[in-house]
Amino acid sequence: METVENYDHQSGVHCGATALRNVARYYGWNYSEAACFGIGGGATFVLYEHPEKQWVSFRASSTWMERAFFERTGIPHSYQRGEDFDSAWENATARIDDDDPVILFLDPTKLPYLPEEPTHLAPHVAVLVGYDEETAHLSDGAMETRQEVSRETLKKAWASDGVVPLDNEYLTVTRARRTEDGTDAAAAGLREAATYMIEPLHVKRDARGPGQEGLPALRSFGDYLGTWPDLPEPYRPVRAARRSIDEHGEGAAFRGLFAESLEELGQRTGLAHDLSDRMAGVAEEWRTVAERLGDILEAEDPHPSHFEEAAGLVGDIAEREEAIFEAIADELGDVEDYE
Repeated sequence: METVENYDHQSGVHCGATALRNVARYYGWNYSEAACFGIGGGATFVLYEHPEKQWVSFRASSTWMERAFFERTGIPHSYQRGEDFDSAWENATARIDDDDPVILFLDPTKLPYLPEEPTHLAPHVAVLVGYDEETAHLSDGAMETRQEVSRETLKKAWASDGVVPLDNEYLTVTRARRTEDGTDAAAAGLREAATYMIEPLHVKRDARGPGQEGLPALRSFGDYLGTWPDLPEPYRPVRAARRSIDEHGEGAAFRGLFAESLEELGQRTGLAHDLSDRMAGVAEEWRTVAERLGDILEAEDPHPSHFEEAAGLVGDIAEREEAIFEAIADELGDVEDYE
């Protein structure tokens, strides 16, 4: 078994931000999970619409956070996608031979150690930290310990044609140094999150699927939620929505984690302290929405008013988030386009 020596696996709230934190600590950089989440512009909202289905799915965090983190910090890195499995495996394991962990982007439905009904859409992020001829050892922030999967299982998880398609994607550090100022990186990450939520078309990132983005997507989610009593299977979208809000057990659509980002990174960038407190309040509102959706799932015959109540809460959240993200954008300067 070839393994990355001295790599410390620790679990966390967000799979991608935890992977970044663990990799950063391995290379000797002092980033918390909250800092990684904020620098990567992690707090977003994407609504995926399914033409062949009568419901929608959503993500409450970005699909590009890991790449953005390395771009912002100026850490030399390589991001690859589209190789066939054998080539990707050979290249990734060669990095393990050189004691470099490899960040993988995977389909959570294909990972047997995760719940049967995964809590979020792809990509799920884990770090390859060891391998032998037949197995891969993963550091997955959703789990307390490292996980071992067969090479065949990894092959299925590494490329898929789901709602968010994957094609053997991986990211590695090519030189262990930082070139960008930490304050600039923090400001850029928070600014991108704010811009994306307010004016998503100004952020040139790939949401990886058809649908809506930013605050318009959040408001549409509330509108959809209010119509679900009329669906033949209303429990199905409710269950999926609750899982997305409760991803990895945080129960707040990652707004609690983003509140921590605003607290930590706000000190570097001069943001008003109350923004963190306000976002923490939004996190509590998201927890209330998750509770209301749980009540619907437990009811034998939920009344349409239960859905309307949850939809109203989402509408209130959208208003509060808009005010917070506008304040971030105002305090950090002009909105910029990002490539």
